[in-house]
Amino acid sequence: MQDWEARLAPLHGAWEDVAPHDAVWDAVAARIADPTARLQIRLSRWRAGALLTGAIAAALAIVLVMHPFGLEPVSAPMAVAQMVGETDGPVVLARYDPQAAEIRLRVVAAVPATGLFPELWVIPDGGAPVSLGLIPRAGQTSVPLSAQQRRLLVDGATLAITMEPQHGAPHAAPSSAPIATGKISLL
Repeated sequence: MQDWEARLAPLHGAWEDVAPHDAVWDAVAARIADPTARLQIRLSRWRAGALLTGAIAAALAIVLVMHPFGLEPVSAPMAVAQMVGETDGPVVLARYDPQAAEIRLRVVAAVPATGLFPELWVIPDGGAPVSLGLIPRAGQTSVPLSAQQRRLLVDGATLAITMEPQHGAPHAAPSSAPIATGKISLL
């Protein structure tokens, strides 16, 4: 202690003495006179902090109820394909609707009228064709898909149309070469 006094003694004379303001002495006297005053100040600060924290928690709860962040449904990727045939052949646009679990088709250039009917196929990469059913020669239509069929609609798989007899549809395998094909792209 004497070492510190010796080190700091030269600084003592560098400043003039200043008397503290009367409010400082009054505050010191009040704290000394009432030992519970500090406890009351701490208690009031703790209460204010608790009220503020509760208000923030309530506001966050309201925000989460009104707009749940990160809980919005993730939409499935949309599969699209454009099936085209040879020159002057059919053109069919396909779009998979994941909410309705169906593939929507629009025949842009009509399928030729013969005694056979157009049948839609999905051909997985390196796999066997799977029939999705008969489709109309012109106009728009929707083809409902089973869960097994929906799993085949992947990027790079092929959609194809063949001409098949009406009886026995959907067929186990195509009986003719495709008149229009197109690769599926996921968006």
